[in-house]
Amino acid sequence: MKIAMQLTRLSFISLVVSTAACTSIPDDAGVGPVQELVDAQIGTDNPASRLEPEDALTPEQVSSLLDAPLSVDGAELLSMQLNPLARSNLLRVGIAEADYAQAGRLRNPGFTYERSEEGEYGASLLFDIGGLLLMPLRREVELRRLEAARFDAAGEVISHLANTRVAWIRAVTEKQLTELMERSLESTATANDMTRQMAALGHSAAMEAAESEIFLGEMRSALTRQRLAETAAREALIRQLGLWGDAARKLTLPSRLPALPASPLDYPSVEGEAIEGRLDVQIAKAMIEAMASNYSLTRRSPFLSSIEFGPVMEKGDDDTEYGYELEFSIPIFDAGGIANEKARFLFEQSQDQARAVAISAASEAREAYQTYRSYWDIARYYENVMLPLRQQVSEERILHYNGMLISVFDLLDDLRAATDLEASAIRAVRDFWLADARLQLALTGSSPGMAMNTSVEMPAAGGADADH
Repeated sequence: MKIAMQLTRLSFISLVVSTAACTSIPDDAGVGPVQELVDAQIGTDNPASRLEPEDALTPEQVSSLLDAPLSVDGAELLSMQLNPLARSNLLRVGIAEADYAQAGRLRNPGFTYERSEEGEYGASLLFDIGGLLLMPLRREVELRRLEAARFDAAGEVISHLANTRVAWIRAVTEKQLTELMERSLESTATANDMTRQMAALGHSAAMEAAESEIFLGEMRSALTRQRLAETAAREALIRQLGLWGDAARKLTLPSRLPALPASPLDYPSVEGEAIEGRLDVQIAKAMIEAMASNYSLTRRSPFLSSIEFGPVMEKGDDDTEYGYELEFSIPIFDAGGIANEKARFLFEQSQDQARAVAISAASEAREAYQTYRSYWDIARYYENVMLPLRQQVSEERILHYNGMLISVFDLLDDLRAATDLEASAIRAVRDFWLADARLQLALTGSSPGMAMNTSVEMPAAGGADADH
């Protein structure tokens, strides 16, 4: 009989131990599922979206990218590889993986030992049976939280790539504007020299020479301000790329933004694309399921979370007795009613948040697409109409000047107008590419203004009355 009881006890302990030790953290810390989500959103063609450690750039590859003017694709690749914030966001998934693995393990068993003055003693080993019974629900809750963390991490990757693209566009724009101002200043300086020579020969008044010097000074001041703007945009890009030291100083950029596409993208149902593809909408759906699981867990927890069961041994003067001990709390003072109501409120809150996210996603997608189409029209009009007309006017001005029909000051006015128009055209192209980046984020990523609360409150692993 004692042998049978010992075998039963050992079998019970083996079952509990094997059940509690069947979970662990993946070797890749959960990056694999995040990679699949990113690939589903933006495809597999962009090397910058590769998240596995084996895809890390070598120092030689980084140096090779910086040897030539950095393209937008190269900027995205460097930013994902070198910016520490990009990698730290992925650690959230590892934390969620750890919580999910922990939910599949029991609390350590409690051991008690008693000894009386008469020499009698007893010992018991108690296991958290309540935790074992609640384990499937806890695992389900943590799985939902893990899925939300994966969606969130994928969204962070997509947002990081979009922010890098925006920083690159702004930096290249400011460089292009600086080069435009430098060319204009060179032309202004040439015109000013001509004015000074004419004034020295008596062909123009001193007042005209002074006005020419003032205009030249204004152009120099404008160029200084533009160089400061270029430096600020360049440093913002350097921070986004995660460069420092010699690598930061080595960075060079193209002289021009990419050309406009021949035709804009067409989305017959842009809000439908957003609802189907945006990660924050998928996060909201996952949170509803997580809150539903949490609600079910909270309702059962007061009755199951504090059940403990295990073998007991008591030794007296004559013999040793073996048995079992069952211990549980009686939910008299706290039957979990308040916790149940809170869990219900959280579930209903997640439903309202999901609806708000869907409404925002559809609206932002419509707005982003309208902005995208409008800026394409504006930039194309500058390219096809405004700039050619401005070139035609400037050529006529030169002919009139050569025919001595206008003065050098008329040429300076034309130079100012031409510079302003070309700067506006450059900014129009910039605005289009910024709108393009915003549109892609509105269709695949997350809204910065609709952050979801992805935390799920759960009872303690051993219940509120656990004492060890």
